[in-house]
Amino acid sequence: MENSQDIFELDFKEGKIRVHRHFVASQTIYRIVFSDKRDPLVVTRALTDNAARWWTSIPEGRQTEAEEIGPLIANYIKANQS
Repeated sequence: MENSQDIFELDFKEGKIRVHRHFVASQTIYRIVFSDKRDPLVVTRALTDNAARWWTSIPEGRQTEAEEIGPLIANYIKANQS
């Protein structure tokens, strides 16, 4: 069941992005819809062998966008935790 924090909007560059949070198996993924009509992007936090986390796109190929948008998502969630 979705709640109000599962869908939210953020400012991104010259427009807005709409973020949809989904839980798949034991992983949280975020589907981003851009106001400028570019293709949606799916991102998640990946974990390396040494426990470092980074934002990555699914499928791979839009890493730059994932690295720009991921911290915005993390900041929003941190600021809106209840």
